[in-house]
Amino acid sequence: MENAVQMKLDKWRTKYGNPEVQIKELFRNYNINTELIKKTTDLEGLLDLILNEYVDRFDEVPGVDLVKVEDMDEKCPVREKLRSLVMFASQAVILKENAEIFRELEKSNRTLVREGKKLEKQNRQLEQLSEQYLNMLGFVSHELRSPLISILGFAELLDEDMLGELKEEQRKAVSIIIRSCRTLIDMIQNYLDLARIEQGEMILDKKALDIHRDIVLLVLEEMTEQFRKKDLSIWVESDSESVPVECDPGLIRVVFNNLISNAVKYSNHNGKICVRFTKKEGHFEISVINTGQGLEKSQVKRLFRKFTQLEAENDGDHRNSGLGLYNAKYIVEKHRGKIWADSEGGKSFTVTFTLPSIVQQAAAERELSLVG
Repeated sequence: MENAVQMKLDKWRTKYGNPEVQIKELFRNYNINTELIKKTTDLEGLLDLILNEYVDRFDEVPGVDLVKVEDMDEKCPVREKLRSLVMFASQAVILKENAEIFRELEKSNRTLVREGKKLEKQNRQLEQLSEQYLNMLGFVSHELRSPLISILGFAELLDEDMLGELKEEQRKAVSIIIRSCRTLIDMIQNYLDLARIEQGEMILDKKALDIHRDIVLLVLEEMTEQFRKKDLSIWVESDSESVPVECDPGLIRVVFNNLISNAVKYSNHNGKICVRFTKKEGHFEISVINTGQGLEKSQVKRLFRKFTQLEAENDGDHRNSGLGLYNAKYIVEKHRGKIWADSEGGKSFTVTFTLPSIVQQAAAERELSLVG
């Protein structure tokens, strides 16, 4: 049995060489390659290390005729060392390629780090500028609002002949002043709301209420004069006796002010505006619909973007901040609702948003508390 094993071992050595020496040289190559990788800091250094290793390997086999390597005794350890040297040479090529890749990666990494630091610096500068801009926006808007309200108040007294009867030309001038003041006040309010949104200061203070009775009717009453100026017919439709929701009354009032103001601006004279409440499963859909020219589909897609300004064919001299619908979208989504717009060219324009019903909101809050 031992003779058979020895014969197989001798046969293996005759064909492939001495396995003990081969294994020893393989481990040696592995260890040396590992050390080379650890020591390498640059490509030139790697080449020097590889050349030194070659010199050391050749010093181990002095006086050998390398041309007649194949004629050496199969059991000759020198033969295995030369084979190992050839193997090391092939691995050295891979090491060189890896070192080149590593050098390029290191170079790219240094560039990325440098550019990353530049971006961090620029981001800090942008954040500072944004904060300064929002602070200035809030301050200026707040300071402008009070005098404009005073101007509007006196202009309305003049328009109502409370300070004496006006001539026709005077009345037209006062009407322009009133319209311009209202436009500016709306714009200022939108800028104030934007500043609160961007600074993260818009915190919800929710209350349970009937949104129809407690918000919409009040908004419509306050805007009576605007409806009268354009001879608009206003009505409310609802498939429920009440519309119970839990919301921030002040913020939802901002939404209705923006939507109904837009409906007035983009309605035809003698047109119609409808506020419609529709009860759905777990939420209410509230739509503000006005008759008028409507909008193109391309315009509808841009409606809820910041600073989007659209021209109304029937109110071409009107300018706005382009923030009303953007702010409305933010407020609605903060209440876990959705908002969208539809337009029927030449006939009507509709903005619809959703608010969870009180029952749905209570269930959602219970679910969140369980998850927490």
